[in-house]
Amino acid sequence: MRKTFKFILIFLVLVLAGGFIYFKSLKTRHQELIKSKIYYTLNIVDSEWKKDLSDNSVVFTSPTFVISNIYKSMEGPKSDQYVVIDDTKEELLFLTAFKTNAVSSDESRQMSNDFVCHTNFEYRDAEHYNRWNMTNRINSQYPRITSISNGVEDFELPDGFGFPVFSNERLFINAQALNHNITDSTFHIKHKIKIGYVKNSEKTLIPLQPKTVFMMFPFDPENPYQGPTELLPNACIPVETKNHTYIDTKGNPLSGHWIIKPGAYNYVYDTTEQLKIKDSIRLHQITSHLHPFANRFQLRDKTTGEVIYDCKSENFTDKIGLKTTPSFSSQKGVWLYEDHQYEMLLDVDNTTEKDQEMMASMAIFYYDPEMHDKISALKL
Repeated sequence: MRKTFKFILIFLVLVLAGGFIYFKSLKTRHQELIKSKIYYTLNIVDSEWKKDLSDNSVVFTSPTFVISNIYKSMEGPKSDQYVVIDDTKEELLFLTAFKTNAVSSDESRQMSNDFVCHTNFEYRDAEHYNRWNMTNRINSQYPRITSISNGVEDFELPDGFGFPVFSNERLFINAQALNHNITDSTFHIKHKIKIGYVKNSEKTLIPLQPKTVFMMFPFDPENPYQGPTELLPNACIPVETKNHTYIDTKGNPLSGHWIIKPGAYNYVYDTTEQLKIKDSIRLHQITSHLHPFANRFQLRDKTTGEVIYDCKSENFTDKIGLKTTPSFSSQKGVWLYEDHQYEMLLDVDNTTEKDQEMMASMAIFYYDPEMHDKISALKL
């Protein structure tokens, strides 16, 4: 009996030791997934999403995030959830505003938005476009409505414009925590995510179509972490090769999440193919997603030389983080054309002595004439 007990004890110790070694070998983002699963399964912290609905907005409150480490972008605790604004009826709404605040776990105090990595808002394109009999749009692009992140935790679409959804339509929210600076304590937070809307029964708005365009750069799949070479002078060092990796038309890998060494750098990316403009589009809104140490982010018409969007970010000087990241918003709009070339330009300055991570994307909204016709013909 003692031998059996001893064998079981040794086996358990080996399993625990092996599990610990495996856990420590994982990247921070994967460690946090395991830790959050344990916290939620054992009911150590609140694991439920909550909804508070009012007449012109809805607030979704995330589960509790346990902050116990330094989390760069894409590393912190996160939670995903399918949500419905109001499933008691089918009412056409126009989404007009997006906001995320960090709050204490008991929701009594607002916390620093340094703890907001990002909130992604997405629609289910099959469900969304089947309702409008616009099935040709299904799978035509990634179904993201927008993303708000550190430095730009809220924005509103231009007055009179919105993104149309039905009140009982499923949306998808992805919320993730961030912590660049605090190393001496463990604490709990939640994210309060507010979506503002206008009811079509009260006012019909002009519909906008969303699209996300982003920078990405090549890397050598055989030796991805070597950086630029003679054959790939604009190669990046990807943060990792499994996530945020894309394939170009020639089958070469590209990364949208890369390392910046200490110092100042400039990046240029031709976004013409991503925009996929047919004839012309009228652009009304741009909101950027950037990481700390980004200084300037532009959208430029290469054909005319016109700078359409000039985002001059402000970084904190006493800690790591983006203080402000201005959006572009215009009721009049700016025309983009099929026969023009467009590029994004990014200036960064890593003022630390360590490698940092970078992403650069623009959530754009442009006039949707086809949807406008559908809404005009809609009988509610």
